[in-house]
Amino acid sequence: MTGIFQANRALLFFLTLAVLIALSSVVVVDENEQVVIERLGQPVRVINRFNPTGASGAGVVLKLPFIEQAVHLGRGLKGYSAGAQKVRSADGQDLLVDTDVTYRIIDPVRLVARLGSTAKLDAELASALPAMLGARLGPLSAAAIALPGNGGAAQLLRGDLDARARDLGVQVIDLRIGRVMPGETALQMTYEIMQARHLREVDAISAEQIASARQTRAQVAAQAAAILQDSAGKDPEFYDFFRAMRSYTYVFENPDAKNPPTIVIPPNSSYLRHFNGQ
Repeated sequence: MTGIFQANRALLFFLTLAVLIALSSVVVVDENEQVVIERLGQPVRVINRFNPTGASGAGVVLKLPFIEQAVHLGRGLKGYSAGAQKVRSADGQDLLVDTDVTYRIIDPVRLVARLGSTAKLDAELASALPAMLGARLGPLSAAAIALPGNGGAAQLLRGDLDARARDLGVQVIDLRIGRVMPGETALQMTYEIMQARHLREVDAISAEQIASARQTRAQVAAQAAAILQDSAGKDPEFYDFFRAMRSYTYVFENPDAKNPPTIVIPPNSSYLRHFNGQ
């Protein structure tokens, strides 16, 4: 067995090498991608390049093994989102702006020459956006920035970013400014204003309630005094009894007090005549 292996070792080596060469000579190109073939680091041709007519060159493509390399790029629309970009409006408000960008690679050779692949493309767009947002949105008021279309600034921004992206072989199809929110400082100021307004409203409601309660108590006291005065004229004996009961309440109102009052009076005192049934 060992002898057979030794005899055919060279054949196995050449078969393995032939398989590796065959695999490195074939590139499978999907319909949704375009491929740049590089020879010793220089682009030589593009497979399935984007075409507005929709023509496709996808399939199996041959290349020189080990000498040529295939760089795969997207062929369709791609999206990039930049969230919470800081912008200061013309009226001095700090805003956080979300931006959504839709783009397509239209010159894959240029993109590969500039960036090598798509890995750095989003970073390039992200680095260009803040200055463009400040230039286009800064002259506008916060209210204008928050309007649909952002006072026409979104279209101008798309043109600015597209001009920058064309240098990378990319076309910016659409740019939309999404959520526009106050910055942290503005949010804190808004919260403090709302809190102060809430406290003022609570104080106003409390003062109104206190005044209403005092007025109600005064009305009740006046009605009670009128009733007592009326009853004193109609039934003097009952009024005398009521006065005695109220005096007992004032004296012994708090039986749990540490030093409750003590009254020493004889049993036949007129003060106790109501308890004696007199």
